[in-house]
Amino acid sequence: MDTTHARPPKQRRSRQSYDRMLDAAIEILKEDGLPALTLAEVSRRSRVSIGSIYCRVNSKEDLIRDVQGRALTGMEQEFAALVNRVRRKGLPLRELVPSIVRELALYLRRHATLLTAFMQSGAQDPLVEAAGRKAFQQNALDFRLILLERHAEFRHPDPEHAASTCFMVVYGALARYLGLGTAVAADGAGEGDWKQLVEDLGLMALAFLVVDLRQMSQGERKAPR
Repeated sequence: MDTTHARPPKQRRSRQSYDRMLDAAIEILKEDGLPALTLAEVSRRSRVSIGSIYCRVNSKEDLIRDVQGRALTGMEQEFAALVNRVRRKGLPLRELVPSIVRELALYLRRHATLLTAFMQSGAQDPLVEAAGRKAFQQNALDFRLILLERHAEFRHPDPEHAASTCFMVVYGALARYLGLGTAVAADGAGEGDWKQLVEDLGLMALAFLVVDLRQMSQGERKAPR
């Protein structure tokens, strides 16, 4: 993901300072969120002078864009790796679905503070929003593809739609619990039992894939008891 908005340093020492600057900013966002990110705090933690920071970025907004680019690249690689780790197990669908739902849940929980900071920034910055949307779409694709590898075990008449819906519903429920995004999204954060939620989402997604809607009359299309 090439989302660099800073002036890239050419010398090795300058590159090291730039890397420390981005690493410090990521650390701040992970610990305390977007309000805590200031150039002064980045300077203090990274041991890079304010003047040197301004040699690389024109504003805090530019810094956030570069921080997002670095963070999302690492996160996309992490999610792809965990999907491949699940894939190598060769699980049947009944085990695969709860497993990949659990992995997605843990991944989002690990990065909740950072993702929330990017979502909040993206509400004001279309470049940050676009980069975040692209990363979200990649996660959705990885999730959907691993499910579709077991499409022969689906009973849903439209496997592509079913796999996509599973991701959207599972992601939406997890995002609400974790309070991802704006202050409004945080209103329902932490409600209920996390472990139970993850388990229920895995079972619900599995049920959606294995119930054959073609064998149900219009009046019988209701959730199983």
